[in-house]
Amino acid sequence: MNLIEVLISSLLLAGSSAAALGVWSQAASEVAASTRLEQQGDQLEQLRLASHRWLIAEAGPHMLTHGSCHFAVSSLSAAMDAALPLPEGIRRQWTVDPDGVGLWQELEAHPPQGPAGPQRRQLITPAAYGLCQP
Repeated sequence: MNLIEVLISSLLLAGSSAAALGVWSQAASEVAASTRLEQQGDQLEQLRLASHRWLIAEAGPHMLTHGSCHFAVSSLSAAMDAALPLPEGIRRQWTVDPDGVGLWQELEAHPPQGPAGPQRRQLITPAAYGLCQP
């Protein structure tokens, strides 16, 4: 092998090695982002289930409904926030259902950087939890 062949082969080796490292780096960052997204989704699902369990077990003593089998949004929000405080980076929003049957609990992960995270929604009705007074 002469000097030119050695130089060309070393340049090809260096170029292909750099490209391979770039691909591995991108793959590693995608795996990390996917893992973070999955963890955020799991955390939101745990919060959604915890709020469901809280409504089943503890909502009775709280004055969460008006007399007409409709949730008092401010009372429900305050009681839920006190019983189930949200971790950092998670937001809870209450939206009245357009048909008037209950409230939508919307949980959303907001990472400090990057795009918005996953969301979970749950329709909560007073009748489903036995909170309607005859």
